[in-house]
Amino acid sequence: MRINTSFRKSVFVFTLIALLASGAFAGDDKTKLHFKEAEKLLAKRNALVSLDLDIQLGVSIAKTNFELNNADSSTQQLNNTSTKVGPIIGAILSVNFFGVGFTSGLQYSNKGFETSTGERANLNYFNIPLLFYFDFNVGDKVRVEGNLGPYFGLLLSSDDNPNYKIKNFDFGLTGSLQLAYMFNKYMGVLLGGKYEYGGLNNLGNNENIKRITTSTINVYTGLKFEL
Repeated sequence: MRINTSFRKSVFVFTLIALLASGAFAGDDKTKLHFKEAEKLLAKRNALVSLDLDIQLGVSIAKTNFELNNADSSTQQLNNTSTKVGPIIGAILSVNFFGVGFTSGLQYSNKGFETSTGERANLNYFNIPLLFYFDFNVGDKVRVEGNLGPYFGLLLSSDDNPNYKIKNFDFGLTGSLQLAYMFNKYMGVLLGGKYEYGGLNNLGNNENIKRITTSTINVYTGLKFEL
């Protein structure tokens, strides 16, 4: 009984496809109209809603700022830190509705600082952005895209220091602007820049240190995939 039912369904589907195909090739105006309407709806849907995946690779220029309560011999070197360069890599997903939308993803970021004595400190994070997204086209191939909003950082590792301890969680604000050159409808290359201000939740404090924040500039390139 099950085999017989499956056979009948198969015959029905095959017959339906054959009738549609024969109507199209025979020049049936109604059938052609249905196909054209379906193509229009699909094209309209793709134009209104899109899903983009960006693979980013670049460098971060990071600075960690210490606001001191007491500047003694042990903490004086933290009073005027300089920038440190490190790698970044990320996978960023954007949902676009009518040119605006939402962005999230995952990004590895190497932050930290360098002291006046040449000592380097590393702060390694996984950042999760939750951003407002917008874009617009410049011609047929070039797209301008931007993001703005908060991010959450999870501390992977940090260099030990007897003067402070960095929190495992970072909350900050970030904004980015990038250009994408599309080879075709589905793939392109991108070039962009991003600024992050971290430590809104204060990354660390003790009797000598009142507040720790970070300032980071990211410059990156990568690939864009439109799904």
